[in-house]
Amino acid sequence: MEAMNSKRMICYDCCLAAVLSLGTTIMTRVRYTGLGGPKEDNFVARFGVSSIVLFCLLFVVFLFAIHYTNGPMKTILARIALKEQRRQSRKRIIGIWAVVIVLAWIPYYLSYYPGGIFADTLGSIRYALAGDLTNRHPFFYTVLIGLSIKVANLFHRDLTWAIGFFTAVQMLVLQCEILYFMVWMMRHGVNRAVRIASSSFFVFFPLVPLYAISVWKDTPFCIAVLFWMMFAVDLYVEIIEEKVRKRTLAGFGIGMFLVAFTRNNGIYVVIFSVVVLVIISWSRARRERSCRAAVAVGILLAIVISLIQGPVYNIVGIQYTAKVENFGIPLQQIGAVVAYDGCITEEQKETIDRFMPREAMKNSYCPTMVDTIKWAPEFDEKYFSAHISEFLKLWLQLLKQNLAIYCKAYLMATVGFWNVDFSSGNAYVQNFVWQNEMGIAMHDYFEEWFGFSFQHFVNPRNPISNAWFFWIFFVAAWFCMKHYGARAFFLFTPQIGVWLTLMVATPIAVSLRYIASNMFTLPFVIVVPLLLERTKRTGNGEEPVTE
Repeated sequence: MEAMNSKRMICYDCCLAAVLSLGTTIMTRVRYTGLGGPKEDNFVARFGVSSIVLFCLLFVVFLFAIHYTNGPMKTILARIALKEQRRQSRKRIIGIWAVVIVLAWIPYYLSYYPGGIFADTLGSIRYALAGDLTNRHPFFYTVLIGLSIKVANLFHRDLTWAIGFFTAVQMLVLQCEILYFMVWMMRHGVNRAVRIASSSFFVFFPLVPLYAISVWKDTPFCIAVLFWMMFAVDLYVEIIEEKVRKRTLAGFGIGMFLVAFTRNNGIYVVIFSVVVLVIISWSRARRERSCRAAVAVGILLAIVISLIQGPVYNIVGIQYTAKVENFGIPLQQIGAVVAYDGCITEEQKETIDRFMPREAMKNSYCPTMVDTIKWAPEFDEKYFSAHISEFLKLWLQLLKQNLAIYCKAYLMATVGFWNVDFSSGNAYVQNFVWQNEMGIAMHDYFEEWFGFSFQHFVNPRNPISNAWFFWIFFVAAWFCMKHYGARAFFLFTPQIGVWLTLMVATPIAVSLRYIASNMFTLPFVIVVPLLLERTKRTGNGEEPVTE
């Protein structure tokens, strides 16, 4: 048994070393000068013997590092996990943090009033004003914007006030959720130092309050994922202990709805997580009633959400998201074949021309932006929507004939979500108001009242690579699966699920807002292993030690 466990550990180490080595080797072959650059500047260079040698060397280095750091990390984790906190007044602690977070975030609201408004948000405002029923931007988000406008109308206020009200509510909801997260950590007996570090991250790390004042669909989605994550962890622990509570099921279900309706890729993240939940709970569900309830609730709600966003939306008359949004990567790969003069038959050329003239596609192709093709005036979106099967057939045919071009086009189209070398300020945070005809403008009350700019201190200058928010969770998932079983992968399905949807249909290669939900759940990288270690050791009869 011990020999089998040792082989399993070695297998996990080799897999991680191989993935890290392969990823790093590919990173060295990417040439990137900036988002929107032409194919002559943004491309994947050839792989040769040097790449193979580099991979082998990196594999040895990573394997050595993993082997010799894993033990000390596990020891430190066990020591922290078993430290029992002295009883403290939760009300007092939360009260202090509530005052701190309000004082820390007020300058952001005053400096960026009424909030940073993204171009997509202007679309949602127009939909709300016109009463259009559309899911091009999440319908639920448009409804929230509409409610803010109605509140403004009640008080005879303008759109700027409406957006300022929306931002204030958004900040308040996020602040309350952060305070609940603190309570959640205390309820789980999380070490005080970890609690303080996690709380400080939310309160003082500038990107969090900057997202709180960013008026775009991504902030509500981040709030939804953070809420869902807490109940996902609760559900997992309770499944292990075979005592799933109704409160946890209710919270997990509400989280599913919030994630699914605050961004259009949310439904796929939810379905992915439910599939993993079914897999990890199947054996327990056959013998434990509460586990069966968890699986049943997950499946039932996934079906209900699918029905609402499908037939119900259709009956009510809510327009669907443009179908081309779901096929960004295949469209980009076909564009790359045309742009690089790949192997295309005469019949295939005629098929491509029905979707978009090849010359226009060639001129529109940008290695890091799908939008330049799918929103080009020459692209026939109506024909595409009516002939998706024809498009997929073409894509499969060209795949066989142009595999290398497809792979390189895919790597460049998603480069910002796996390559840590590159970052971009594009849609990193929304700290300004897009030009608009509605009279909405930003006003810096902080500078007007205090005589200096708070924005100067908090506006991002050196963007963090989006890829770090994937690799950190990938390594955390690997660590938990290695030490606590493959089922622990479920705890990271929200983050991995978000990343997978981007790797399938991201419109641009580098943008933090698409993966910001991973940033909002970053403390779980430490909290989850601590809880799993604590559950494992207390389950084996070890007693916590009071600090």
